[in-house]
Order: sequence, then C-alpha cells, then structure tokens
Amino acid sequence: MKDTLSRRLLPFYMKLPIFWAFIIVTFLGEVLWITAVSKDNRTDLLSWSCFGYAAGIVLGFMQGKWTSRLWEQSYLQVLRRKLTFWEAKGAKTLTLFTCVALGLPIFGAIFIETTENLVGIQSYIFGFVGAMNVALMLWVRRIPK
Repeated sequence: MKDTLSRRLLPFYMKLPIFWAFIIVTFLGEVLWITAVSKDNRTDLLSWSCFGYAAGIVLGFMQGKWTSRLWEQSYLQVLRRKLTFWEAKGAKTLTLFTCVALGLPIFGAIFIETTENLVGIQSYIFGFVGAMNVALMLWVRRIPK
C-alpha cells in the first residue's frame, strides 16, 4: 500500500456523487421546510429558520473541516490497522463536538414547547449536515484519484 491517500481508498459514502446527493437533499429539505414555515405568516418563524440554518452551516462546516483533517492524518494508519480512529489524535474531541453540536439541539427539542425554536432547530440540522458534506467534499476533491 502506498504512503499517500487516494480517492479509491475512501469508503463508498466518501465518494463525490454521494456528497452531491447529500448536499442536494439537505438543500431541498431546507427549501421545502422554509416553504412550509412561510405558510404560517409569522415572520418570527422565518427569522428563526434563517438563524438556525446559518448557525448550522457554520458549525457543520467546522465539523467537516475537522473530520477531513482527522481522516487526512490517520486514515492510512487505520487501513493498515496500526490504530483505530478512536485512538487518532483529535478523534475523541471531534466526537464530543459532534455529539454536542447535533445532540443538544435535538435533545433540547424535547423540552422546547415553542414553534419558533423548533423551526430553528430543524433548519439548524439541515444546515449542519449540508455544510459538513460540503467541507468533506472539498477535501475529497483535493485528494488524487
């Protein structure tokens, strides 16, 4: 096995068409969600949705960049079974960040009883997943075939 990472070594879910599919589906989901929310005629719902989507994009892109750095540094070692991803530098912190970034809003939705916050959380999740896939796709595109 060579000492450089190539695209063909990546798993199926890290292929460019899969990233494009995820990005398109999350964007369409957000557009449909905004369309459904705009039927309510409350402007605060749209502002909460936009705020949630923007926050999701920022944190999702951060998570995607962090994941791509982790994979770039450790993926070949994992394939060679020299270490597990859990042992890789930064893996535990990345896992904690992801659990907090996605888990807290979802867990908080259980206790939130206002429609405005729930609308923002749904948009946040769409933004997070979409931006995470964009960041990972940009990294994969830099890897030689």
